[in-house]
Amino acid sequence: MQKTWKSFPVSPGWDTVLQMWSGGRSLKLVAFVGVLAAWQGSANGQTPLCDQQHPGNPELIMGAASCFYSEVNGGQTLIQLTSGSIIRWDHLGLQDPSSSLVFEWLGNTDTTGVVLNQVDQTGRQEAVLGGSLSFPDGNLIISHPNTGLNILGAVEAGSVTIVTQNLDAQASAQLMGGEGANFMNAAPGSRLNIFGGKVSATSGDVVLGGPAVLIGGGDDGGSEILAPAGSVRIFGGESFRLLPEGGSAGSVRIERLPGSVNGNVLNSQEIRAGQMVEINGETGISNSGLLQAEQLGGIVMMRVDEGGVLINEGGALISADIIIPFPPPGPGAVLNPDRGDAPSSLSTGLSRIPVVSSPGQAKSSRRVVLRESAPVTGSASSQRQRANQARKDSGERDDAVAGNSTRGTGHLARGRSFFGTRGGSKAKKR
Repeated sequence: MQKTWKSFPVSPGWDTVLQMWSGGRSLKLVAFVGVLAAWQGSANGQTPLCDQQHPGNPELIMGAASCFYSEVNGGQTLIQLTSGSIIRWDHLGLQDPSSSLVFEWLGNTDTTGVVLNQVDQTGRQEAVLGGSLSFPDGNLIISHPNTGLNILGAVEAGSVTIVTQNLDAQASAQLMGGEGANFMNAAPGSRLNIFGGKVSATSGDVVLGGPAVLIGGGDDGGSEILAPAGSVRIFGGESFRLLPEGGSAGSVRIERLPGSVNGNVLNSQEIRAGQMVEINGETGISNSGLLQAEQLGGIVMMRVDEGGVLINEGGALISADIIIPFPPPGPGAVLNPDRGDAPSSLSTGLSRIPVVSSPGQAKSSRRVVLRESAPVTGSASSQRQRANQARKDSGERDDAVAGNSTRGTGHLARGRSFFGTRGGSKAKKR
């Protein structure tokens, strides 16, 4: 007789779930210890997890794991890891908003647990992650290359990587070892969408990748992408290389690889990081929400390919000490604002890129061409912002940047704004 979990009117704790087994039988702990695969394109000795009860048919490809599954409330899954592991899934089985998948690290306390989930789900319909997925303090990686993925629920781990690009055997091994790896050949239809979901890294970075990455609102509210102790990195395009985590503050981790030129990143919600927000879109980046790097010296960096378009909608806020619309190029000058030009940490916005628009237009944009000698711009002056706020009723605007007793950076007066309009003109206004 096939064993199944009993159904409960409410979701019990894991101590209760693990004690209740139908038919009066005692719980069998299905442990898979020391299953180390020889990774040569295909794994030897794939091992079913969850006693073949989970609808997603998880298979342990490499590592060591124990799995417990209950059908209660759309499916409750606990996977305990004692070494870094790779798990293959037909699908994650988290469509139900009440469903959950929890990874627990039982390995060496001196190491950080890592689990790579390779999801093979196919079909025309995009997959839905409506429940919760968590790996406290661990490194959670999800590769979902064969169909689009919509995140409506919550994903939380020490660090989080969710991509719809492909990972081959070499890239998977490199990720498991904490090395840089190539994410390749995203199919045009395998978009990554966060619709009212929350993706958060508690101690490291959030990395999101797909041929298009859309962060929008959902039926139950807005989306949040959070990395309070690290950075948020987003790539919209076909192929990229992800450099190892833990580099110097402000360093990039995403390197675009040759491929298509049709990748986009669209954000209308909140993206907040402690150190850096790094966004790379092949064709374009459109922001109508919040991009914020909160810590001292925080950076918001956005890059597009040659001929790509950066759009900052009216009402959008980009908040950081340094704002770079494309990477520091060769001999180009990096202009950093004075710390005295930035509002205090209690302010809701550390700096703002000015919105530039023609009469009758709701948004502003500028086609950006990446050149070896292109200058890099930083943030605007908070003092000028306050002055403009006071003058907004009269229709007057002061583009002059307040001086500094030690050095007059006057960022917009020295360079060009995010959209190429020149600030701080010395010409007398009429």
